[in-house]
Amino acid sequence: MAGMKNWLKWNVAVSLIGLLIAQESCAPDPGEALNDRKRRENEEEIKAYIAQESLPAAKDDVTGLYLAKTKTVPTGQTPVVGDEVRFYFVQRRLDGVIVDSSETFAKKPSVVTIGAPLQGTITARLYTGLQLLKEGEEGIVLAPYDPTDNKSGNLLLPAYTPVRYDITVVSVRTEEEQIQDYLVAKGLTAAEKTASGLRFLLTKAYPDSALVKVGQSVKIKYKGTLLNGNQFDANADGADFNIGTGAVIAAWDEALVKMREGEKATIVLPSTIGYGQLGKAPIPPYASLAFDIEVVSAK
Repeated sequence: MAGMKNWLKWNVAVSLIGLLIAQESCAPDPGEALNDRKRRENEEEIKAYIAQESLPAAKDDVTGLYLAKTKTVPTGQTPVVGDEVRFYFVQRRLDGVIVDSSETFAKKPSVVTIGAPLQGTITARLYTGLQLLKEGEEGIVLAPYDPTDNKSGNLLLPAYTPVRYDITVVSVRTEEEQIQDYLVAKGLTAAEKTASGLRFLLTKAYPDSALVKVGQSVKIKYKGTLLNGNQFDANADGADFNIGTGAVIAAWDEALVKMREGEKATIVLPSTIGYGQLGKAPIPPYASLAFDIEVVSAK
């Protein structure tokens, strides 16, 4: 009888040990960071989804995203820093629930400039996925949770949720291409192009008046717009600026010494002689600009 009791105790002890081992094998590694564990779990979910949907998706080793191109354009332009990308997208959870999308039916593509701060307008995962596609291409991007993503952690898209993006890249345009498109659209193709990339077109001439000189204080009326037509600054009464001293952007220093008192001109300029890769609110980074300027006086 005593032997039977001892056997039962031993059997219960072995069962408890086995249960503890099983629980520990299923429990997360206590040394594994939460973000790392969630990303690993996301990877498993994505792989299962790829198999379920029979998607020809491959992992990009640099970004960690999974890409299945549904339309390829081998000769398409690849977006690089400074390029404007126009695109359509639909963002879904892997259970099919749509989280976000561009205005596809209204034919209003979303726009982003590569290398510019996202400013909350586009998720980190979508931004990275866009750079895996060329102009004209379409693709499915599957993305694990990204702790830098600025649009997760809500009721529709809880934190640590993997997502699917269906993306169509409408266009990829360099600054030079954007400027050329603008000149054609505005009928400014006769503008002179200088070595810096400045486009200069005199719209009102006073050939008998004095040329503006470096070092002079010049009173200028002006209006500045982005190439999409949005006005960011204007002065209809005239403001005084010193020319050739760095008090104005390089494009103005270059353009104004081509002008005389009383003359008007339209200039279009790349960001390299404007506000550069950082921009200056409300002017975005890598923004090409257009100005209508009038020299009121120079002294």
